[in-house]
Amino acid sequence: MNNKPTIEALTRPGIQKIPPYVPGDTAESVRKKYQVTNIIKLASNENQIGMSPKAVEAVRAELENAYIYPDPSSEELRLRLGERFDLTPHNVVVTMGGSGGIALISDVFLNPGDEVLYCAPTFGAYSGSAARNGAVCVTLPLKDTGEFDLEALAAAVTDKTKIVYVCNPNNPTGGTLPHDEVVAFVDALPPHVICVVDEAYIEFAEGEEYRSVADAVNEDRRMIVMRTFSKAYGLAGLRIGYLLTSTEIHANLMKAVITFTGNRYGLAAAIASLDDKEYLAASIKNVVDGRKYLREEFEKLGFKVYPSQANFIYVDTGLSTADFAEKLKKKGLVIRGNFEYNRVTIGTPEQNEQAVRFVKEVLEEGVEPRVAE
Repeated sequence: MNNKPTIEALTRPGIQKIPPYVPGDTAESVRKKYQVTNIIKLASNENQIGMSPKAVEAVRAELENAYIYPDPSSEELRLRLGERFDLTPHNVVVTMGGSGGIALISDVFLNPGDEVLYCAPTFGAYSGSAARNGAVCVTLPLKDTGEFDLEALAAAVTDKTKIVYVCNPNNPTGGTLPHDEVVAFVDALPPHVICVVDEAYIEFAEGEEYRSVADAVNEDRRMIVMRTFSKAYGLAGLRIGYLLTSTEIHANLMKAVITFTGNRYGLAAAIASLDDKEYLAASIKNVVDGRKYLREEFEKLGFKVYPSQANFIYVDTGLSTADFAEKLKKKGLVIRGNFEYNRVTIGTPEQNEQAVRFVKEVLEEGVEPRVAE
């Protein structure tokens, strides 16, 4: 008799419950499937102008040091980020991108049965990291304009709530809440709740009222501000993110940080990027200008475009979201088609103009109507 257990039986229940993550199509997969030579990939919110020339130079300088382990606790980058935000290195945790920060927070603070609260649709890593640790996700709808509903979130907090996520700007809608509203929400939460404010796209937000809440990090607030170098700094492939929080929360997070989290190339590129203010300004301007252009062009076509402060826009075409995205792939334009509506990353001016031309061509050729559920 074979009593050999299955691998599934040996796997933790939380791991089995992790929902699958659906990434954007790669340029390679679309090129192979449709035999399209030139691909414009506006599906994954990558920075289309690339990374800072100073970051490129820093990475090249590190190539000969690949055999040497990196800074085990990312001390230099933590010091630089602390200075940037008027904090100390003991307020900064370096992570493997934003998703690495979410995983770390969940591993440190979530127990089976704890509740994780957020609005949806939003970044899928929240639910995956919660499930892995046996926590229960409680989701509420967004506001009609695509922002998190702070009033509804506050009312939904229970004795079991451990973490509340506020994605600001929200992915995939781009909706953004003012700085003061987020801080007031955090201050009103009971002391057993930690609020994680995900600011992966905050650099692209226009207006003082939409500034980062990093300036509100202090020893009394049970708040973690999550940031990344993947978007505004164009380092998505190097996987460098960071958390800003109180020294008490920091100390507990650092107990679980994997040694050598930041690789030599990513750390060098991130540090160099912080010194390139001209690049950052150009990166933000490209997004702000492109966001306005695409919004206006799509609205001319009768599409509903959600207000966005991120490097993407969320577009209700009134047609089949999946069919619209699939037909654009055949032209060589890759956008997201697996949400309720289409999400389009802001590209370079040339990419944006070509994207509009492809959209018009697809509309002329015909797209399947949306089927009501």
